[in-house]
Amino acid sequence: MNARRRRALLKAVTVMLEPGEQVEATSLVNLSEVSVKKNIAMGLAAAVLSGGTMIAAAAPQPMYLAASGERLFLFLANPTFAKPDRHLATFEIKDVKRTEIKRGFVKNSFILLDESRGSALRIFFQRFGGSKDLDAVAALVPQASV
Repeated sequence: MNARRRRALLKAVTVMLEPGEQVEATSLVNLSEVSVKKNIAMGLAAAVLSGGTMIAAAAPQPMYLAASGERLFLFLANPTFAKPDRHLATFEIKDVKRTEIKRGFVKNSFILLDESRGSALRIFFQRFGGSKDLDAVAALVPQASV
């Protein structure tokens, strides 16, 4: 994440922090994966329906993730401007665990398990430029025992 995006995210998160709480890691993440097969199918369908004049590709909505020692914050990223649009969720680190990190060819991910809500959320980090952020966030969230 570049410095401009990081400053905008820190500005949005700062008002939500408790006294003494500090942001320890930030990252630009995705919460859903768009498979290669779906992308090819969508591109072919758009090309056929438009008579070859248009092609389309699906892209997941980028999100900002900020992590303090006590909480994780998720914000919807504005695709046009380098700033968070709105706050989506806050997770208490004491209530969440993560799975082992899955390192892929293009993206790395882990599943965040929220024990208080009984839900799970797969978080994707960019392979190139996001590995340092992934390791910093993963170090804050305890790994679930299998």
